[in-house]
Amino acid sequence: MLPTVFPLAQLLQARNRAFNNEITTMAPSPPTTILFTHYGDDWIRGSERCLLDLLRYLDRSLFYPVLWCNSETMARAAAPLGIPVEVSPLPVLFSSRKPRFSIAAYCRLLRRGLDIVDKYGAKLIHANSGAPSQCLNIIARARHLPLISHLHSPYPLHQRLILGLHHASISVAPSHAVIEQLRGDGVPVECSRVINNGIDHTTLDQQRSFALRSALNIAEDDFVIATTASLIHRKGIDLIIRALNEVRNKKLPAQLVIIGEGPERQALEQLSDALALGPYVHFLGEQDEVSGLLRSGIDLFISAARQEAFGLVLAEASLAGLPLVAPAVGGIPEVVLHEQTGLLVPPEDIQALAASIVQLYADPELRMTLGKAGRHHVLQHFTVERNVAQFTRLYQRCLAQSGLSMAWHRHWRWRQISVKVCAQILALARRKVCALFKRAPAPLTTSTGMKGDVGGRQP
Repeated sequence: MLPTVFPLAQLLQARNRAFNNEITTMAPSPPTTILFTHYGDDWIRGSERCLLDLLRYLDRSLFYPVLWCNSETMARAAAPLGIPVEVSPLPVLFSSRKPRFSIAAYCRLLRRGLDIVDKYGAKLIHANSGAPSQCLNIIARARHLPLISHLHSPYPLHQRLILGLHHASISVAPSHAVIEQLRGDGVPVECSRVINNGIDHTTLDQQRSFALRSALNIAEDDFVIATTASLIHRKGIDLIIRALNEVRNKKLPAQLVIIGEGPERQALEQLSDALALGPYVHFLGEQDEVSGLLRSGIDLFISAARQEAFGLVLAEASLAGLPLVAPAVGGIPEVVLHEQTGLLVPPEDIQALAASIVQLYADPELRMTLGKAGRHHVLQHFTVERNVAQFTRLYQRCLAQSGLSMAWHRHWRWRQISVKVCAQILALARRKVCALFKRAPAPLTTSTGMKGDVGGRQP
């Protein structure tokens, strides 16, 4: 039987199709554009640093990041990363900031967001705080995009409702203490997850140490305690100063180094003077190389935060090999392992803070053991590499699963959350009434089996 003879034109077409298919297979696909949206004060603190590290180490062969923020300081910090940055106000409806309720400003914000999405061809939106979720819920649905709401702190119930935190494709938090708020409201577990913050340990380990004791005129035998925080009420620096007073009353030669700045500095300085602690409390203000300072003759790191979502400074102190004392509040117990990497105390307990300081002052071997274990714990669980890898997998999942793309008829979870939110509102109202009549309420159990407990910031 004679072989089939193909016309020359058909042979050439078949060869060209095969060649084109081979080229298409070999050519790498372009990176996917992700719009990162950040709302915050005009400074670089915890959530800003976490986002900058994520942008710095994100695989650019997979993702092309674009930043939209309301802060010029954040924009300048992101400039060396070589990514597009859009800066504009991000007004929030019903906010404590002006304009509190401007429909015109909100409509301009929506138009601005849609223009940015279209300009860069974004395929996914990552909100780096709760506030942008209010407008991004609309923008993501208008363009059928997945929305990741990344919460860096707990939010009171009314803010969770106003900002629409229940309605993103996926909600992410740095600790279980934060994400459990949303799950308690009825957000499904599969639509919420914990991704711990990560620190850039390689860069932090390269920071140089200083002759800190000499610069502050601290004797070599004195016990130096350090803390790093914004000088605001929530961080509890006043509690640390009062604990130092208790410790010095026991004749321990302790001194306190405070790294950070904030509106309460003057009040804290006045408190130190009133307790006759002026020579023993050192306010260093904002510092660029905090990790280097923590390796400069510091004996103990302490936190007395009244509320904390994660405790990034505690992870950095552990990386520096320091033992920790901190309150068992918020996400701190996920960072500080009691009697393994530090000592946990009840929140706002000055006597317990002082007792832990005295215990660690008297036991140098325990301090060394806690410090070594803390550094190992951080390198195992809280590195920027681990954080970026987890977000990379999350982005790939959101882009691969069409069901996670927002739409007008999807991801509104009012039905799921309504029963539990109503139960929380009723419990709050009941507590208010009982407080008015000065009697403690009995635990209230709803038909869902959930005890009435109002969501919000922990004390």
